[in-house]
Amino acid sequence: MASSDLTYLGASEAIALFKARKLSPVELMDAVIARAEQVAPTLNPFSNTYFDEARDKARLAEARYAKGKRTGALEGLPLAVKEEAAIAGLPATGGCLALKDVIADETLVIVERCFDAGAIMHVRTTTPEFCCAVVTHSRLWGVTRNPWNPECTPGGSSGGTAAALAAGVAPIGTGSDIGGSIRVPSSTCGLVGFKPPYGRNPEGRLFNLDHFAVEGPMARSVADCALLQNVMSGPHERDIASLKPKLTLPTTFKPVKGMKIALSMDLGYCTVSREVRKNTMDVVAKLRDAGAIVEEVDLGWTPGVMTAAVGHLSHILGNALEPMLRRHRHELTNYVATIAEMARDTTAVDLLESNRMVGEMYDTLGPLLHKYDALICPTTGLPAVAADHRPFLDPVEIDGVPVDSNFGWVMSYPFNMMGHCPVLQVPSGLAKNGVPTGVQIVASPYEDATVFRVGAAIEAADPWFTRAARRPKLATQTKGK
Repeated sequence: MASSDLTYLGASEAIALFKARKLSPVELMDAVIARAEQVAPTLNPFSNTYFDEARDKARLAEARYAKGKRTGALEGLPLAVKEEAAIAGLPATGGCLALKDVIADETLVIVERCFDAGAIMHVRTTTPEFCCAVVTHSRLWGVTRNPWNPECTPGGSSGGTAAALAAGVAPIGTGSDIGGSIRVPSSTCGLVGFKPPYGRNPEGRLFNLDHFAVEGPMARSVADCALLQNVMSGPHERDIASLKPKLTLPTTFKPVKGMKIALSMDLGYCTVSREVRKNTMDVVAKLRDAGAIVEEVDLGWTPGVMTAAVGHLSHILGNALEPMLRRHRHELTNYVATIAEMARDTTAVDLLESNRMVGEMYDTLGPLLHKYDALICPTTGLPAVAADHRPFLDPVEIDGVPVDSNFGWVMSYPFNMMGHCPVLQVPSGLAKNGVPTGVQIVASPYEDATVFRVGAAIEAADPWFTRAARRPKLATQTKGK
């Protein structure tokens, strides 16, 4: 198999080839490591690499397959791990200069489960500092770029994972999502990303008690995303909020014929570019061609949704960062300092107001999801901002309309507020600048399989990454960090 085909081999297909002894985990690992070395100067998606260790583990996996031993669900698969996910004995910097020498003393449960299932980490991936932005750059690691257009951001905060997967460095990767940090980079990089319902996957302290915050999978296909989600999910004794019993998703899904799907192009208040609208309507056409009934609806949400989301995030995340502001202000990025400073002005009333807004939003969304099987909407209102975009400082416009510099171009955070609803992001098309766009699929609380079913139908009509024409053409000129 050609190296270019190996690097874009899907996880499920690789496992099947390993079991049939038609492909070695060593062969695949060598291919993705070579690809990582090729793209790193342009994209800068890695915080750390572990190539020698990964090759050693791939040889052990190869031996298990050769001897017919029992193998895990992810045995021998290269895995990109977001640096924010703690791994005992390895750096736990949060992308912060002040924490560059910190070492984790325990491993996040979802990563532990991936390792136990046989996945092999060869790269850890970059994030914005403390995962505080929907772009990926920090003073510690520099600027991470989009494989489809290196002038653009890969999104954030799981931007390094998204860039790695889209560039052919790994078939699967870990992400986390508190305001869109899985779905936004999955959209800008043409991937599938899942925000599970709150509690479905174990989370680390203290954010396991924040219904905005979840850990989840990223992949290049719906089936591979489900494969990884099945490894991550289930209750754990270290997370009081984790749900029982474990839900196991199918990896093949029924057709969507006869399903009723609601469409909201702007959620009632978001500014959406013409390109994103067109690509979203192309998805609608695919669903209708597959026999689904798609009807446009009015959620009636207002800009107060963003105000409430920011109030929640400032009060929880901002106050968590405030000690860093007091001790290390000169080492922080502007966006982290701004969020921590905002926290000084928040009160419990802001948190209460956010919860009140969630109730009002669900007064509309809940009955709608009772009438329809799912809701679809764009993931972002704009394909992507610049790779070095500075939240809170640099202006953003969508088709000439100024929007909020931080969250104004994304449409993901309302569904973190609706924490118990599963949300799947799938690609919807390409923009003129070469950057992908995406749609979110939202279902009733804990109806995870529904969003995968709809996503599989969209993917079946136009698969990504299986053809060379659906892969990014990386710039050959090395970009500075």
